[in-house]
Amino acid sequence: MSDTSTSSSDTLSRGITSDEFVEKLRRALKRDGDFPASARIVAELRQLVSDPKTTANQITEVILKEPSLGTRVLHLVNSSFYRRAKPIMTVSQAVIQIGMRPLAELCAGLVLLQKFVPAARRGGAFATCLQKTILTSLLSSSLSKELGPTVRSGTNKNDETGYLAGSFYELGTLLLAFYFPQVYETAIKRADAKGQDLSQSIKEITGLSPVDLSIEVIDALDLPDFYKDVIRASDQISNGVDSPEMGIKSEAVKIGKALYAAQQISDVVVHAKNRKELEDVIESLSDKLELDVVEIDQIVGSLPTVFKDHCHSIDLDLPALPEFVSAMSQSHETEGDDKGQQRDEEVFGAFLDEIREAVENKEPTASIITTVMETLAWSLGFDRVLLLLVTPNRKQLAGRMLLGQVSDFDPRSFKRPLGTDASPYAPDAQAFQENRPVFNGDPLFDDGWPIAVLPIGFGQRAIGVIYCDRVNCAQVELSSREQAAIGILAELLDRSVGVHSSF
Repeated sequence: MSDTSTSSSDTLSRGITSDEFVEKLRRALKRDGDFPASARIVAELRQLVSDPKTTANQITEVILKEPSLGTRVLHLVNSSFYRRAKPIMTVSQAVIQIGMRPLAELCAGLVLLQKFVPAARRGGAFATCLQKTILTSLLSSSLSKELGPTVRSGTNKNDETGYLAGSFYELGTLLLAFYFPQVYETAIKRADAKGQDLSQSIKEITGLSPVDLSIEVIDALDLPDFYKDVIRASDQISNGVDSPEMGIKSEAVKIGKALYAAQQISDVVVHAKNRKELEDVIESLSDKLELDVVEIDQIVGSLPTVFKDHCHSIDLDLPALPEFVSAMSQSHETEGDDKGQQRDEEVFGAFLDEIREAVENKEPTASIITTVMETLAWSLGFDRVLLLLVTPNRKQLAGRMLLGQVSDFDPRSFKRPLGTDASPYAPDAQAFQENRPVFNGDPLFDDGWPIAVLPIGFGQRAIGVIYCDRVNCAQVELSSREQAAIGILAELLDRSVGVHSSF
């Protein structure tokens, strides 16, 4: 990266034209063997899914021959991005259940983003840029569903076409930050000094807007033209065009609207200092695109958990999103007893304030664990809440305390294996080893569903998990509000453990 970094300072001093800058970017892509190779895998997958004779085995073989891609795909399809009750264990299973085209497009996004992970681990402006790319992709995926199913990707719960549209929309800026870090950092300083959008500063310096850069990259990597139409539709909406048809297919316009909303929300999530700024953007988008504010709040509120899972799938550790993002899913009452739900949220808020204060006062983690368990049982309505702590050799989780009733069950004689001895469907082992709340897998008790498992501490300082479930409940999955609340509790537990840990 040093050669391109040095050349970026020359770019600034000489004031080159936009055509010259594009040529510099294309040369950087050609010099970098990894990225074009990744693009070739994308092209190979595209060619296969366009052929009606292609079999699931052929798609599986392409995925498996790319180092670590299969593992990352399985991580992602089993994350809260998909919210599956039963994990998918093999790539061939994923191809069948997700579908050849959606999975191929999902792989394309993973392959291209993986290139940037090492640089993002160093933090700084580039890490923030990659964070925004991931957020735009996840939001574009979810919002595509809010705007209606697309023909292209069928009826999958999360629209992979929307996900890739988000990735490709941000790709030009991401490559600018990667290959020309000094140019990118200068654009950030210029935006701060002049009080203007970063995109405007990028255009003033390079002669190209971020949208122009992304379209140039899509051409250079021979990616599908469809995504150029989506990006152009989004850009036209941004520029005040109410119905950006103009030769663009209606499907691309629909996803373009979702993409526009996604990049607006991701920008404020990354840069906003308080919840009010986020609420204002969501209200504006609701008016402009006729989106349901409640639905947007639910999508945004679940974003911290989905974002953390997604980062795990590409082996990337980025800072957690602000707490006020999780709180968005609690902004509105859902259908049913509005007053009852408002009371529930007030009760949860009271518990949360108590836990937060205890963490700040450095109270013993044991007492905070007890309060979290009570919150899960009495505020979030779980019938059973079980505490399991890791054994000294870190090979098992051992039961310690149970809130609720299980016939002929002694929590202190209950043991669960970790590591290679654990079942791949074990949610407790998954939560402990992957440092995140888990909402799927095999319940610990036969009549328990839905379930949730919170790690008590992340990484080396993890000391156990809290498992909870409901008994004989018709609910298929926890709501995004409940998942967001559990994510907050897990973060507070980790902070408490961190205060008293030597790691």
